[in-house]
Amino acid sequence: MNPILLQKFIQLIADYTGLHIREQDYDSLCNKIFLRIKLLKLSSPEQYYKLLESQNKTSKNEWEKFIILLTVTETYFFRDQGQLALLKNVILPEIIKSKIASNEKKIKIWSAGCSTGEEPYSLAIMIQELIPDWQEWDILILGTDINEVALTKAKEGIYSYWSFRLLDERIKNKYFSEFKEEWHLDEEVKNMVNFSNINLVIDDFPSNNDLILCRNVLVYFEEKQISLVIKKFYNSLLKGGYLITAHAELYGQTLGKFKVKVFPESLVYQRDKDKQDENYLADSLPILAEKTIPINKSLPSSLTNSISSKKFTKSGIGYDAKKQILFNLNNKINQNKKDKIAGKITQINSNLQPSQSEDLLLEAAGLFAAKAYNDAIKKAEYFLSLNPKNFRAYKLLAELYANLGKYKRATFYCNQAIEINGSSVEPYYLLVNIAEEQGDIEGAKILLKRIIYLFPQEIPAYIELGSLYAVEKNIIRARKMKNIALEMLKKLPADDIVEYKGGIKVSQLVEYLQGGY
Repeated sequence: MNPILLQKFIQLIADYTGLHIREQDYDSLCNKIFLRIKLLKLSSPEQYYKLLESQNKTSKNEWEKFIILLTVTETYFFRDQGQLALLKNVILPEIIKSKIASNEKKIKIWSAGCSTGEEPYSLAIMIQELIPDWQEWDILILGTDINEVALTKAKEGIYSYWSFRLLDERIKNKYFSEFKEEWHLDEEVKNMVNFSNINLVIDDFPSNNDLILCRNVLVYFEEKQISLVIKKFYNSLLKGGYLITAHAELYGQTLGKFKVKVFPESLVYQRDKDKQDENYLADSLPILAEKTIPINKSLPSSLTNSISSKKFTKSGIGYDAKKQILFNLNNKINQNKKDKIAGKITQINSNLQPSQSEDLLLEAAGLFAAKAYNDAIKKAEYFLSLNPKNFRAYKLLAELYANLGKYKRATFYCNQAIEINGSSVEPYYLLVNIAEEQGDIEGAKILLKRIIYLFPQEIPAYIELGSLYAVEKNIIRARKMKNIALEMLKKLPADDIVEYKGGIKVSQLVEYLQGGY
């Protein structure tokens, strides 16, 4: 296809749906366009473009069919256990308590980008579990999507075993009945959910929502459309209402009037209740919560490698002259960077059973070490197509895209890695570096606070957060973070290595921190 016409298609798709078409997906997009041209018996791509552009009933009908080819419908019940635990234990009980206090037994929840319905039905089940007399409440759960085929399936409420891969057996047996190797949802749950086709970019939004979930949707959108949708979400919430997206989906985005609230399980975004809440931020969260998490004295080499790459430069917002001392010290105790990566690959190989698909991931890691990022991405994404729930592949892809400066895509893969393994600190650190590279000091601070909340004895997080406070000239908080790190370091053997900025002895890091900010 003519490259100029292809770019016009890409821009038209972004304007109509918000979807961002990646460069590596150009060939796939062309195939989809030519498929529709063939089915419609049109003579050229130009004719098809004019059809989509025309903004009439025929155009709208064609967009419905074309969108089916463009959108992703992969989902399952109770996806992301961390966020759903937050909903079950904090957000929904808070909403319920508020409604009871105001004597208004009415709750409205919107699942935006609901695909085949697993998310809104999960919310309906959760409401039934939380409210014993839910039948006496006015409860509306709205599931919307741009894909009509997905919505048709959602309305049926019939699912295969694959949709239940993380669902508790008690819940499945209570709310579903098996028939001919399919699972049919209980009618009472189905009746709690209404489905509708909504294009988040061009359509009006439902109003007066207590809670909106829009997870793994905006990551596919163009920057301009994300900003538009965020504003529309804010206006469609009641005061004090919540917006929940996938992990890291809005990092680097302008959040407008939304307040960020940090929980161990996720960031959430809240519409202002009143002026008293306007300055809420994560500083009110406990820094050293009691948790039975062992001291993590080092960061994985794969993470430090990505931090040290050409894209993550020392001129970022968290850099100061004293950090150069750390880099000089590292030279005394670290091996050559390429040897280090090669050793990592060897270690991975020794822990794996030989297989063709695992070899692909090892090859991708080797290409990463050689800075052949685009070739590494192709290998890693192909591996991921064969192993769709592999944490290491998502993490590697996040690092690769970060090193190419494609931060939106890197953030998406970090998000996927966190969803698979929320107990790993590595994707969070990569997100911190992405925020710093983009000049988002507030976003980097929020992420570091989340690391500290999840991993209270994660020494590098305190040091990095202290450095950011120092950049802001907030010396009191900078010193507080430094002192916490010092107290933890003094409990460790002096010759132990803390793999901070590549690796440094405890004694040397203590000396560095004692120099003050």
